[in-house]
Amino acid sequence: MISTISIYAGGLLTLLMAIFHIRFPKIFKWGKDYGRITVANKKIFHTIHLALLLIFFIIGFLSVFYAHELSESKGISFGFNLMISIFWLWRTIWQIFYFKGKIMHYVLIMVFSILFLAYLIPIIQNSI
Repeated sequence: MISTISIYAGGLLTLLMAIFHIRFPKIFKWGKDYGRITVANKKIFHTIHLALLLIFFIIGFLSVFYAHELSESKGISFGFNLMISIFWLWRTIWQIFYFKGKIMHYVLIMVFSILFLAYLIPIIQNSI
């Protein structure tokens, strides 16, 4: 039961991260910055961001619609959970050491840590 809830939580939080990322161009005033970089870098930057958005939406929807299967953490669902939990662990560590500062820094550390645990819980619970 806790594994299923953690996958649902991870999926919903990942979808919220995707929605948050949609707002990045406005929040960080990318339009102004795009004027100062080369066209190639602008296209690369935009492409990477869109790819990340797509991945977040896919992970979020898979987590919500296949929460029961992912909560069993067997076969491919074990690999999926492990991959996503490692990603969020890396993102947590990156946030701690690469970004510094304001309250959002600490909020993101907390969110990334929760996401890491959300996908790790089924792995641990089904390994015992």
